[in-house]
Amino acid sequence: MSNGLRMVVLLELSDDVRVPPQRHPRSGRVRASWQVRQVDPAAARALDVALASRAGAREALALHLGPEEHESCLRDALARGCNQALRVWDEECAAARTQGKAMILAAAARVSGFDLLLAGTASAAGAGGQVGVLAAAHLGVPCVTQAIDLEVLPAGVVRVTRALAGGFREVVEVDLPAVVTVAAAETQARLASLPALLEAQRQDIPVWSLAELGVPREHVRQADRPLRPRPPAAPRPAVHSAPVPDSALPAFERILGLVQGSVTRRAGRVVRGEPDDLAEQIFEALRDEGWLDDLRGEGAGTEGPGGGSPE
Repeated sequence: MSNGLRMVVLLELSDDVRVPPQRHPRSGRVRASWQVRQVDPAAARALDVALASRAGAREALALHLGPEEHESCLRDALARGCNQALRVWDEECAAARTQGKAMILAAAARVSGFDLLLAGTASAAGAGGQVGVLAAAHLGVPCVTQAIDLEVLPAGVVRVTRALAGGFREVVEVDLPAVVTVAAAETQARLASLPALLEAQRQDIPVWSLAELGVPREHVRQADRPLRPRPPAAPRPAVHSAPVPDSALPAFERILGLVQGSVTRRAGRVVRGEPDDLAEQIFEALRDEGWLDDLRGEGAGTEGPGGGSPE
């Protein structure tokens, strides 16, 4: 990673709601291939905020998860002032949903190097507002949501202005690295000049696959697998061979040794602390002991990329 602050902006496409959808005359279904695609308003605002706060030696990287026909949004970001663009695509990415997308984008941001990750708060398509928050969880960094403006301060601190309900505003400061999700704005994004667009068309945009990111495909499927609420099942004990009793011992002791087998008693553990710390320790104990393995089905105990759990 080069000197200075490095920003990564997640670009997402959505249907242009200003264009009426075209429907099939017989079935009445919307023709998805005829829909006009554009950069999502929230993602476009995140790009505006990144470019407005970039100065000096700071870098801005536009990141998109999508096929080759979506590269136009990355070239537009290059024309508007981004230093680099990166596209992530793999045949497994086509079926990825929110959890899987967040895992893939977090891995791409980690590999490419970032100090500040910017994303739209909620897309116009799903309006879930989860990708940025989940990416922050995978990266293990703080996340500030509903941002409308930010200012980069010295000593690796970002001051973020958040939009609250009722028209109120809140100003918070967060240490880097961090993730900030930006709320959509009513104003249209600034357009790039024609010479800049022509120059962006000649630039090469690298494409990374899941293998290059070090993300196993099974972890993406596991992340998107829904939780199945049901009573917890007791973990199956491991099978151990019982030692052969000593023939010199009395019959009662030999029978007792066979009945006990390899069962060993474990001492209990008492934890003390704040309620949040106690809840975290209880959850980790249940997870490590296997009591939560049945929530996601097979493979729930596997670890995610970078040693983290895929939950």
